[in-house]
Amino acid sequence: MNEADQARFSNLHQWAENHGANLHPSLEIYKDDITGYSLRVQPSANEGLAPGFCAVGCHVAITLSYINALIDSPINTSATNQEQDPAFPPRFMSSAPPHVIGRFFLIKEYLKGKDSYWWPYISTLPQPDHIDTWALPAVWPEDDIECLEETNAHVAVREIQINIKKEYKHARKVFKEEDFPCWQEYTQLLYKWAFCIFTSRSFRPSLILSQETQDYILTLTPPGTKIDDFSILQPLLDIANHNLTSKYQWNLETSGTCQLICNDSYQPGEQIYNNYGLKSNSELLLGYGFVLPTTDTLHNDYVHVKSRRPPCTLHTKDPQDFLISLRPFSHPSSVAGRSRVFSHQDVRLNSLPGLSRIEPGLIRDLASVVAISPDELIALQHWVQETEEMIPTEVNDLLERIQRTLGAKVQFDYQRFQSIEIESADNENQELAVRYRNQYEATLEATMDELSKALVPNHLEKLVKGEQ
Repeated sequence: MNEADQARFSNLHQWAENHGANLHPSLEIYKDDITGYSLRVQPSANEGLAPGFCAVGCHVAITLSYINALIDSPINTSATNQEQDPAFPPRFMSSAPPHVIGRFFLIKEYLKGKDSYWWPYISTLPQPDHIDTWALPAVWPEDDIECLEETNAHVAVREIQINIKKEYKHARKVFKEEDFPCWQEYTQLLYKWAFCIFTSRSFRPSLILSQETQDYILTLTPPGTKIDDFSILQPLLDIANHNLTSKYQWNLETSGTCQLICNDSYQPGEQIYNNYGLKSNSELLLGYGFVLPTTDTLHNDYVHVKSRRPPCTLHTKDPQDFLISLRPFSHPSSVAGRSRVFSHQDVRLNSLPGLSRIEPGLIRDLASVVAISPDELIALQHWVQETEEMIPTEVNDLLERIQRTLGAKVQFDYQRFQSIEIESADNENQELAVRYRNQYEATLEATMDELSKALVPNHLEKLVKGEQ
């Protein structure tokens, strides 16, 4: 890092530790060529770190979220009564969702500059005027967004854009009508920046706050507020980057502090990682602005498919979408996919011809839609519960309908995908979009190939029997 960066992150480290945070003495903040600002074991360390070490801890006193907007100050869990005037007009506080209020609070503190309690943290964030350092696909220029057309990411981007526009328009209207001080300074650019910062760096409170801290925080919120109605920024801790296979856990036993415990070993000079969860490349692209490359030992390439069941038949907890995988769900490299294979019955569904790349939940979902009679569903359920390899006739007929429905869906999506021609990638956003497209395309092609190989023998057999 250059001297200016060294000074900023040194200031962050000192400020955080002064307020109860901690960084393992063998770790340091550095700038990686690929992942940017990161954490690593100091190259000069005498030895590596064994599994089970506390990499970094963040005290609730330095977190930034909707809760701080309610009290317009840091959280003090030892205070018997922390009721204060909120950061924004009551009308805004009562009409905007918690996650939106949290973003505007980040803007408010940014506008304070060095007068903000959180300035040591905010000064190390990607700054609003350097858009290329923080812009997620939802706020890319239109030419860059077009490179995502006919993919899962493009559909999601359009939905997010509508929400951002609506949220900002409402806030500006209230600020203006309430004559909120300096309301003109809360620009759309700053709201997009705050959206991207929270989206890419924040954490769910239920995961990183002890039950005692959660209970205290909820005493500050309006009635009916749920602990995960908003997310929380954790200074210092959020520098740790993502690795899909990293083993970690949260330690919430230290009063008011969330500690990242790394359960992998690291040698001097090696970057240490958090794990953001089993997210597909589509989710990583939208939420963090990167995708994982495909290797022989790990892939993260999945196409999201929405449930085909009528909305009126779906319950609140039913999955709304399912995954189609580049490689079979049973393949060791399908780490995120295998997390959705829960049982022996799921494994049996993936063993059906043509369906090894299809999430078991989607197979069940389609079966319920294309089944001609309840007997077919009963026969399928009976087969997946047994060990018999032979597929009964009624299950085979249902299977063929599932295969054909999937084949038609994937082929239709592939043809629409192929209709978009990207002549060249003119910037980093477009280069990222093209990498994502290439891996997305490979997933569709592999799935079509497997389904066609399963359908052709079945089709030929029926021709021989004179059934078609």
